[in-house]
Amino acid sequence: MTVVELDKPLKTSAAGQYLGFSLQQLRLTYYLLRVPDGDHVSLEYLDDVAIHRADGSVLLEQCKSALSGNPAADRSVDLWKTFANWSTLCKDGVVDVQSTSFHYYVTPSKSGSIVKQMSSAENSSDVAAVIVRLKKLANSTPSDALCHPHISKFLAAGDVLCGSIISRFTFSSEDESLEAVRQYVRPGASPAALQELTAAAIGIARDRVDNLIRSREAPIVDATKFRRSFQSFSRRSDLGNLLVSKTPPPTDDVVASTVSNEPTFVRQLYAVEATEDMLLTAVSDYLRTQIDKVEWADDGRILVNSFDEFDEQLVRLHKINRDEIEDLQSTSSQPIRGRTLYRKCASAVVPLDGQTLPGHFVAGAFNHLADSKRVGWHPDFATLFPVD
Repeated sequence: MTVVELDKPLKTSAAGQYLGFSLQQLRLTYYLLRVPDGDHVSLEYLDDVAIHRADGSVLLEQCKSALSGNPAADRSVDLWKTFANWSTLCKDGVVDVQSTSFHYYVTPSKSGSIVKQMSSAENSSDVAAVIVRLKKLANSTPSDALCHPHISKFLAAGDVLCGSIISRFTFSSEDESLEAVRQYVRPGASPAALQELTAAAIGIARDRVDNLIRSREAPIVDATKFRRSFQSFSRRSDLGNLLVSKTPPPTDDVVASTVSNEPTFVRQLYAVEATEDMLLTAVSDYLRTQIDKVEWADDGRILVNSFDEFDEQLVRLHKINRDEIEDLQSTSSQPIRGRTLYRKCASAVVPLDGQTLPGHFVAGAFNHLADSKRVGWHPDFATLFPVD
């Protein structure tokens, strides 16, 4: 699937924030924000994106990035592969052509003569004219052309099925795919928070799908529940004063690889006999925080020297917490005191430049400090992990 790298072609936009979000995820979010209550939207299930309406009808959408080439051109391989796939879904009974709509979306703006004719076909004579033109196209296209087998496959489904698909087909293309999402976020967001809130909406939609897949469920998201969740997130978060993380949790393989390499912050946790769950969460927090720092600095949300000031606050907090635990829990074993100190530090709420931080960041920042041996969890960490 095509990944939208909008920071390259659109230098004047804030689209760099959306790196890592695929075009399919943008379209998923767009539909989740706009469809009626009771509808569901799926990602890469029946098609790139699909709307499962409450009345049982379906809309299938194939979305294409046109950063190079023209996916809407008359002999586009992408275009005809899409129509061939749609005909197969109908022939195999996966969808009922009589209750299915078909949409082809391209960004940035592109067009083609045939795709426009198919999209504007309003009656049976219009559809018949399109089919005649498609047969002429197939006959005039060299057999070794990449699009030829897909055009032939679509036409082989027969005039009746092809005509039904064409009569239910629409095409759209626009320069700014992000604006389609922003237009639904904008009414409830301040100008300063619009970009972050839009990124949050896309991230929540993506996480919903990821969670369904991990649970071995179909990646079909309830639009009503999504909007309620997003509205709740918006209400409780002062996004004008919230640093939003767009960094997804690392994969299990990445976490396991980091643990096996035994960086200093991991060995610091081993020293206090950290549980497996504590260790894995700490690695995830560490990795996400590392990326957040780079992205926030690149976006201009945070000055680089602000991280140094933030670290100084954490070092001071670590000392206060450590002294308190040594005073109150001196009879407990060293590992217990160390784990208590880690939990107390990792759960602390500390702002960065007056802005609220996501839950993983403070814990991740403490692990960065533990990695550089500026803080530690074992009462004797300075001896166990001397500074080089």
